[in-house]
Amino acid sequence: MYGGIHSLEKDWDLFYIGWTGQVHVITDEVDNEPIQNVEHEEKERISQELQNTYQCIPLFIDSESVEGHYDGYCKSMLWPLLHYIIWDNATDGRLEIQQWEAYVAVNRLYAQFVSDIYEEGDMVWVHDYHLLLVPSMIREYHPKARIGLFVHAPFPTSEIFRCLPKRREILKGMIGANLIGFQTYAYSRHFISTCTRILGYTSTPDGVSCENGHFCHVGTFTIGIDPIEIESRCKEDSVLSKIEAVRAMYPGKKIIVGKDKIDLVKGVLQKLAAFETFLHKYPEWRDKVVMIQLTVGSTNESARLELQVAEHVGLINNAYGSLEFAPVHHFHHQIQLDDYYALLSSADAAIITANRDGMNTASLEYVVCQEGRHGPLILSELTGTAGSLSSALFVNPWDYVGVAKSINDALLMSEEEKISRHSQMLAHVKSHTSSHWANSFIHVLEESIAVSEQSSHTPILDLSLLLPQYRQAKRRLLCFDYDGTLSVNSKISGSAAPSLAMIQVLQALCDDSRNEVWVISGRDEATLDRWLGRVNGIGLSAEHGGFIKYPGSTRWVNVLEHLDMSWKHDIVDIFTYFAERTTGSFIEHKRCSVAWHYRLADPSYGAFQSKECQNHLENSVLSKLPVEVLTGVKSLEVRPTASNKGEIIKRIIAGQNDIDFILCCGDDKSDEDMFKVLKKLISDEHLAFSVMIGIKDKKTMASWRLPAVHDVLNTLNLMVS
Repeated sequence: MYGGIHSLEKDWDLFYIGWTGQVHVITDEVDNEPIQNVEHEEKERISQELQNTYQCIPLFIDSESVEGHYDGYCKSMLWPLLHYIIWDNATDGRLEIQQWEAYVAVNRLYAQFVSDIYEEGDMVWVHDYHLLLVPSMIREYHPKARIGLFVHAPFPTSEIFRCLPKRREILKGMIGANLIGFQTYAYSRHFISTCTRILGYTSTPDGVSCENGHFCHVGTFTIGIDPIEIESRCKEDSVLSKIEAVRAMYPGKKIIVGKDKIDLVKGVLQKLAAFETFLHKYPEWRDKVVMIQLTVGSTNESARLELQVAEHVGLINNAYGSLEFAPVHHFHHQIQLDDYYALLSSADAAIITANRDGMNTASLEYVVCQEGRHGPLILSELTGTAGSLSSALFVNPWDYVGVAKSINDALLMSEEEKISRHSQMLAHVKSHTSSHWANSFIHVLEESIAVSEQSSHTPILDLSLLLPQYRQAKRRLLCFDYDGTLSVNSKISGSAAPSLAMIQVLQALCDDSRNEVWVISGRDEATLDRWLGRVNGIGLSAEHGGFIKYPGSTRWVNVLEHLDMSWKHDIVDIFTYFAERTTGSFIEHKRCSVAWHYRLADPSYGAFQSKECQNHLENSVLSKLPVEVLTGVKSLEVRPTASNKGEIIKRIIAGQNDIDFILCCGDDKSDEDMFKVLKKLISDEHLAFSVMIGIKDKKTMASWRLPAVHDVLNTLNLMVS
């Protein structure tokens, strides 16, 4: 990773911000003494030296926060979940709360530190699951900050991730970034799906649309290594001599090598079990094959696993070894780089059986070191690397017989096939280097920011234009959609009642004699009466213009009372067909229209069924009937073509020549009819303000945009004040 980032220094001034780790006093003794509390003057000196020498800006974090953040929440909550491990230890939740608070506090420390030194034009690149809240926290301080996040760990499916109690907070923290990168396409797809299913956000294959209008791009960036450096190192005399030494230690033997961290997901125990199966099923290889397994790790969990590994190694050596020969050699410590490259270069095959992994760089290093021998690579299909090294021998680490067969196939593979497979893998490793990874990520980040900053989409409503025009006007018309404009869209149809603050501001607008206030909604009359009937002087229109109640009146007028509604039976039959096959969807019967809602259904399946239903309606029904299909927020509605919100706007404006200010707000396609009418009737853009509520990439005929319902409320409060 650092090699890739370091390659960016040709075009960028790089600064590395991170925790110092444990600070020690350098003494003459073998074990240096750790310092628990570093004095302020010492912190200043260390910071200055690191920044001047290495462009590093250190963060000094107290041991209690480190224990709660890194050893606590990161390693006991996030790491297992990201690797598909569900916790099995039940607690009362107090420890998890403390660890979460420490996680938030450390993320806030990073965000605050970055924000203090951030300048316009800077690029912030956040790394991995330890700092997932940082992007949104930085954006709180700098709304236009340019932020990238790369997750080196796997990302599980939504069914796994939703087990995390703080799932919403984590996801919202992540999508504060302009771009989130993952190791594989599957991880990217899992993340986008999780945001859709847990947060309810709309998404595309390119990313996630947030409720505040921000679009978070999501991409796949395969991390690599520096093959030139490894090739150069392997040609040094110190490595070449050790290659000869390794081969001399095991004369006439086939060498299989593996290197893994010793934790729950690296599959070392499965690898040993598979190798034992290999020796049992293929007795001709006994005394002819040696496995050299390197492991590293120093946590409490790894200590227990190391003991299990050592016991299994002993069992295999007792069963298939002798005084002269042991089939498995296990080294649980960090070895010198020359020794490591010599071992990879000497091997006849390498085997990696991780259960879950982000990107296993040991497999990439093996491919480079094998440029002379072309040894096969046996690789778990569950690793992130599997999608890149397509010429490896893929195995399921839980299928011991299958892994054993792959070991046999690798050892018997013809030289021609070895060269063919290796050349394909080497071509990938040399083209997808660590430098390529870093530069690709930054390039896409710049592109995504440019798209956002240079967007030609609808601009945010300019209050410096709106408020003076409103205050000077003598006769004003204010028209609002309801759902998504005056009230947040809700999954439950009947739970979208307006807030008290919204009722109060609507009443204040109606109390001004210069205002005529209308709510033009797709809701039925009873619902609008129940929610807005207490606002004196307000005008209401229900069912997309099918019914109308004038300000000061108590009687609803049926605008479509003379229309034939017999078409509803055919539409209801079609909607019933799809409702029965889409769990969580339901039909809403209105007097002048019929709607099918799928907001409670599975987001992906609901959207798929909606498209199928819409296609069926358009191809077989609409051409025969005087109706049209309206696509709303997770709904389809069929209404008469003679009924729409634009017609109500025409009816209201007709005969009122003295109107000198119009504000019209809506959030979905049904409101486009209003915006379209205003554009035709009113040529002066300073007279009519049409405002789309929602994300910036919505296609609309509105002239302005507000991100969310609370922005509408704030604007109305400014108007009445």
